Amino acid sequence: MKILVAVGSKYGATREVAQHIADQIAERGFDIDVADACDVQGLHFYDAVIIGSAVYGGLWRRDASSLLRQNVEELKAKDVWLFSVGMETVVKPGQPLDESDGFADLVGAHDHARFPGALDYEKLNVGEKALITALNPPRGDFRDFEAVRTWTDVIVTRLEELAFA
Repeated sequence: MKILVAVGSKYGATREVAQHIADQIAERGFDIDVADACDVQGLHFYDAVIIGSAVYGGLWRRDASSLLRQNVEELKAKDVWLFSVGMETVVKPGQPLDESDGFADLVGAHDHARFPGALDYEKLNVGEKALITALNPPRGDFRDFEAVRTWTDVIVTRLEELAFA
């Protein structure tokens, strides 16, 4: 079984989450590729696809959302999982947390997980620093790799069921 983990990451924190997911799946003997979403040439090679993205202002990175939107029909025919990595946001009841809420339904994903991200102020450009200063979110690395591992265990269990069915 061939699996793709595609990721949209600007500063690398989300890419590291994707790599942890891929490593854990590979440990169980699956053939896995990890790629930046902008580098994915096609999905027809893969039996299952995991797509993740950093979330900025409620939006997935353009490369990850484009990969998903341009391949909706093909993704509907595959086993798909989605994940988002970003800082916690305050939302009103009934308001979607980010645009990816609809992505999971659009492609029939098994699950869409949200993980806390990392904010390294020193990596930001001038405009981003101004925005962050105004919003004043917590700075630091809040990624929870144990939560990532737990979520990935569920994926691996499902992949094993599919592989041996």
